[in-house]
Amino acid sequence: MKNSLIITVVFFFVIGCMHAQNLTSTDFNSGAAGRPIKFNNFRAQAAILSGSFASINSPGNSSLTDGSVYLFDTWKNKTIIKLNEKSYTFSNFNFNIKKEEFMSQIEGDSLYIFDFKTIDKVIVNGKEFKSFFDPAEGTNKIFQVIYENNDFSILKRYSLKIIEGSPDPMLNRSKNKIMKMETYFMMKGTRFTPFKLKKKFITKLIEKNITTKAIDKYIKSNNLSYKNENDLKKIFDYSYKTK
Repeated sequence: MKNSLIITVVFFFVIGCMHAQNLTSTDFNSGAAGRPIKFNNFRAQAAILSGSFASINSPGNSSLTDGSVYLFDTWKNKTIIKLNEKSYTFSNFNFNIKKEEFMSQIEGDSLYIFDFKTIDKVIVNGKEFKSFFDPAEGTNKIFQVIYENNDFSILKRYSLKIIEGSPDPMLNRSKNKIMKMETYFMMKGTRFTPFKLKKKFITKLIEKNITTKAIDKYIKSNNLSYKNENDLKKIFDYSYKTK
């Protein structure tokens, strides 16, 4: 009985320490990409990445809902976390749009949720994410950075929309559906302005650097589109190089 009590106390002490301390380092074997990570694969090195452990929520009524709250369809995502001019790499990573949290799936039913307050930026599959203070929300929010220079930034924010199911067979919508929504903003200083990937919005930003005729010629000769995010970077880079 006494030995059982000692074992129980030691067990909860170890678990408490795991939850109390910050998670360190980030170098995972590529062979484990997309699979739950083992706790002992987090090796202590360099700076500490703050965060907390959490349990994966029970599926509940997920069978009644199509779609996911996660931005990426799989956990197999090449990720780099930038912190104090140092980089940390992950191969098991996702972004919970509903909670606005980046996380890694640990073995069993656990997640490690990263505290973005201690992170400079996160790059997932080449997509860059940063935290900015949103005056409308009165708090920091996570945005994908589409483009930025010294004058302005073009940002994208993700959100979710729930379309409720209906028993009406004519609607062909027996389940609830989670839809991922995207909203673009232009940030100048601390001001956020809704922005659309359309010619009139983009040319208005660059017309002081280059004529509409010149940029139209560049876009046509390079087969670019105002609605393509990667093309948009090229358009802005070209217009500001001619400044």
